[in-house]
Amino acid sequence: MSIREYEMKRIIIIFIIVCCLLSFVEISFLAQELMSPGELWNVSTELEKAIYIRGFRDGIEECLKKFELFISTENMWIAHHKLYELYDFICVHGEAVITVMDDLYKDPANTYIQFSSLCQIAYQKLKGEDIEPLLREARKKALL
Repeated sequence: MSIREYEMKRIIIIFIIVCCLLSFVEISFLAQELMSPGELWNVSTELEKAIYIRGFRDGIEECLKKFELFISTENMWIAHHKLYELYDFICVHGEAVITVMDDLYKDPANTYIQFSSLCQIAYQKLKGEDIEPLLREARKKALL
């Protein structure tokens, strides 16, 4: 066996070992459970929470701009108006929405509810509405 053949075999064996090790690392990484929305919210900084709320609000604004192009029925005007109310409320009371979301995510039953759903529930709570039915529905959806 020449030195070149020996070196090639050595490189191939090292390559196989590295591939095996990487596959084990990938498998163990995939086995780790991802954070739930509630866990992620609870470890986020106040700045990250504010950025999310602003992004949520800006998303509504973009939706409103596009929505206006397609409004043709009264029901769509009502939906547009409700969406605008949500946008306006978040512009004025974004910090209060964050505080309510903080409180709602402290309950382990709410941990899998998506940010956007809980943001809307926080809005409803701040408006003085009963949010228990909304929370129950959001929890069911989150578990699916």
